[in-house]
Amino acid sequence: MASPISYTSGGQTVQAKLYLPPSPTKGVVVIAYGIDGLFDNERGPWATMIGGYAEDLAGAGAVALIPDYLAATGTAPGAEALDTRLARRDVWAAMIADAVGPAKSYAAAGSRVGLLGFSFGGHLCLRERARADALSAYFAPVETGIGPAVGGRSPSHAELHHGDADRLVASSDATAIDATLRAEGVATHLDTYPGANHGFVGGDPDNTAARARSKSATLAFFAAHL
Repeated sequence: MASPISYTSGGQTVQAKLYLPPSPTKGVVVIAYGIDGLFDNERGPWATMIGGYAEDLAGAGAVALIPDYLAATGTAPGAEALDTRLARRDVWAAMIADAVGPAKSYAAAGSRVGLLGFSFGGHLCLRERARADALSAYFAPVETGIGPAVGGRSPSHAELHHGDADRLVASSDATAIDATLRAEGVATHLDTYPGANHGFVGGDPDNTAARARSKSATLAFFAAHL
């Protein structure tokens, strides 16, 4: 079950949902939602899906934290967030990065850090990859680039998930991100899902299989690398 907490980033207060394990043994994972925010809507059950990841990560021993970065900047999910995403992404990315400290305060000393992002949230996590030991990005766009690895530091491991029927973010974005991370020495795994769309939304066999397989892979990924 989630508990509300808050922290400060760039002088702004960020509300967040905290998921605590019975016994913190698997590090921390900061989770970034996409442009639609942490809501279930006609484009996808984002709150249900992302909350499910947080609950399962906590059940496996990780501290999971979901910052509400859109609300912290007074940005409405959907059209407003989409229109202002490039102007505000540095502020949002910093809020994701600044969530690491509060998350670690609930974890064991020396805990490793994971970042998990969905769609534009994945883009934000990639831009702050220097803060992570392990990073997972779902159907993340390149936009104008994922930026340099700050301080020359990159996560040791990363995984990327993308549907080959995604009409919002081309599969070539995942390939480009994978190449960038590999050039930085990151051990990456790019998983492409035949017939799956953006968000892996729908009750058809391709998207249903993509949701199940990707989630299982991500839980195993963080269990192995945190």
